[in-house]
Formats: sequence, structure tokens, C-alpha cells
Amino acid sequence: MLRTMKKHALRLLNFLLAAAVGALVIDVLLGVASRYLWGAQIKWTEELATVLLVWVSFLGIAAAFEARAHLGIDILAERFSGGVKPKMTLFIHIVTLLFVLIVFEVGGIKLVLQAIRHWNVLPALQVSDVVQFLPLPVSGLFILLFECCNLKDDLGRKSDE
Repeated sequence: MLRTMKKHALRLLNFLLAAAVGALVIDVLLGVASRYLWGAQIKWTEELATVLLVWVSFLGIAAAFEARAHLGIDILAERFSGGVKPKMTLFIHIVTLLFVLIVFEVGGIKLVLQAIRHWNVLPALQVSDVVQFLPLPVSGLFILLFECCNLKDDLGRKSDE
């Protein structure tokens, strides 16, 4: 079941990431073109680029977790050998899960709820600023799923060895 969820989540993540990067490229090109063609940049392109960059960054973090591409985490575990290495790997997974739960989920949800309560509007886009804070809990859900799968894989690998 966890594998199936991961497969579908990865498909959704890749789609969202590709869409956000594509929209960011088009938005930046439109902003640059408008500056050259009309002498002034379209007002909303800079604000949209900022929002899309936040989304791309946080979704990219989740994609890196799925690919196990966070070198700092791996380097720490690789420094140890023998019976200490699996314990250190487990410790790293637990710390990572706690960090994601506290910062991405609890903190992110609090930011989103606060933005909903205050309901500020981004001036150029005329949308709620919730769109700036939403990537935190959304990417956190992806990271939690991928990290749980990585933990399960590592525990399975440990019992096989």
C-alpha cells in the first residue's frame, strides 16, 4: 500500500513540479518580453514569478527526498561503519521525520491558517497570500511519505544483511 501511494504521489509531484517550472519559464519570458516590447513590465509577472519560485523550491525539496539526493544526510550516515551505521541511519530518519512534522506540517499549517484568518491579498495578482504558504505543508506531505518509504526500505535492508 505504501508503495502504491508513493508511486501515485511521485507522479503527482512530478506533474506539479513540471507545471510550476513551465509556468515560471513562461511568466519570466513574458515579463522580459513586455519590458522590451512596451517599455514596462507587466505588473503581475514579478509577483507570480516569486510565488512560482517558492512552489518550485519546496516541491523540489520533496523530489530530492524521494531520490535520496540530500547529500548531507547520507554523508553523516556514511561516516559510521559496522553496527553503528544502521543505528545512525535510523536516528537520521527519526530526526528527519520529526523535523518535517514540526516545521513543514505544524508550522506550515499554522502559517496557512494565519493567512486565511488575516486574508491578505497579493497586490498585483489579487489572490490570497495563502498561495505563498501552502507549499510548506503540501511538500511536507510528500516528504513524509517518501521518508517513511525510505525508512521502511532501510529497515528491510538492515534485516536482510
